[in-house]
Amino acid sequence: MKKIISTPAALLRALVAFTLVLLLPNVTAAQPSQNLSAKLDEYLNAHLAQGTFSGTVAVTQNGKTIYSKGFGMADYEKGIPNGTDVKYRIGSVTKSFTAILIMQLQERGKLNVQDKLSKYLPDFPNSDKITLQQLLTHTAGLPDYVTMWKDVNTKPATNQQIIAFFKDNKLEFEPGTKWKYSSTGYILLGRVIEVVTGKPYEKVLARQILKPLKMHTAGLEFSAPVQGMAKGYNHDGLERKPARYIDMSWCHAAGGMYATPTDLAKLDEGLRSGKLLKEASLKEMFTPVMKNYGYGWVIDSVHNTLRISHSGAINGFKANFIRLPQQNIAITIMSNYESQQVNGPISADITAIVLGAPYEVPVARQVVLLSPEKLAAYVGEYQVGPKMVFTVTLTDNLLYVSAGPESFPIFPEEEDKFFVKVAPAQVTFEKDADGRITKMYMHHKGKAMPATRLN
Repeated sequence: MKKIISTPAALLRALVAFTLVLLLPNVTAAQPSQNLSAKLDEYLNAHLAQGTFSGTVAVTQNGKTIYSKGFGMADYEKGIPNGTDVKYRIGSVTKSFTAILIMQLQERGKLNVQDKLSKYLPDFPNSDKITLQQLLTHTAGLPDYVTMWKDVNTKPATNQQIIAFFKDNKLEFEPGTKWKYSSTGYILLGRVIEVVTGKPYEKVLARQILKPLKMHTAGLEFSAPVQGMAKGYNHDGLERKPARYIDMSWCHAAGGMYATPTDLAKLDEGLRSGKLLKEASLKEMFTPVMKNYGYGWVIDSVHNTLRISHSGAINGFKANFIRLPQQNIAITIMSNYESQQVNGPISADITAIVLGAPYEVPVARQVVLLSPEKLAAYVGEYQVGPKMVFTVTLTDNLLYVSAGPESFPIFPEEEDKFFVKVAPAQVTFEKDADGRITKMYMHHKGKAMPATRLN
């Protein structure tokens, strides 16, 4: 049976490789665009129609909402619509909250980010080599426990049980020498917060951030259902399916939070107003250490504008919280579709719309019928580069493109011309004088990546 995912990693790597040039900044800092609501409505309705977005988007400036709207259903079976009062899992956006809590404890002299982990968790292997800062910045060398949890994450677990699950894994590199994203570090930081305060992480979170900012509909999810929560789905371009179940206790301080778009807008206000942290702490937290990553935040620029953000992904959900400090703008994107487009092209385009920069509205495409004989002519292997080969196969009168074990369907809109539903890409084929297929091209944002047929 084919493994079909929302957007294959190989496809994303290929698309990113030849679209980075499109992300170069403009000459001057952009400002919010005119007709913002109409542009966002058109753009998001187009993604809703093609099955690549379902959720809610909110934009605030100077603490005031300038756009907020839900698209699609929070529960498609029950007909409950998405909206600003719907709760969504925010995945790794939780890491930003954990980083804020660590910085608050540093301000109060309870810890220092240069402390060794051994000061708080002396029994954890290699804790005398790892600092809290390295945990915050994904430079500790710890393997990501998320890559190992599939067979165990459907049953409840405490934070200490999660640590016991991964504690015997060997370091992937010497702490401080490289960068590799790992949720493991934030599970450990959650435990450090508990050790230092003597209270459960979720109570510290509520006392120090959620209650002061009146984020009344946000919290940390465990095993029990949360009232008002959207239902998460996968959409592979063919059909919408309920997401695989996960017991959220496994996510904890690394990705276990839920919130509404309104809640995250309050977080932006709390950071801007100084309610949460002093200026020196904010500067330290928002200073990149490696790979544009600070303490629980990604710091980079887009359209010549400073961007401070973090995205999240958990079974059936995607989220992105984007702060544009120069314009005092915050963008919250929450989706109950596990679509890679949400934290990729959709987030990029929404930011562009808000800033008045160029963007593309998805084009509505119609599937045409091609005979099995014509479809079979495209089957084969296509060499992209020295280390990448795309394989085209035919199953049930539908073509699939795969790179390794991952595959995605492509749909014909005319002979030799196909489109991808789960990514903003098209696939075309080239024939020689005898009518034989000799090349395949992957098209994205006006760029074409050729692949030569091997057989």
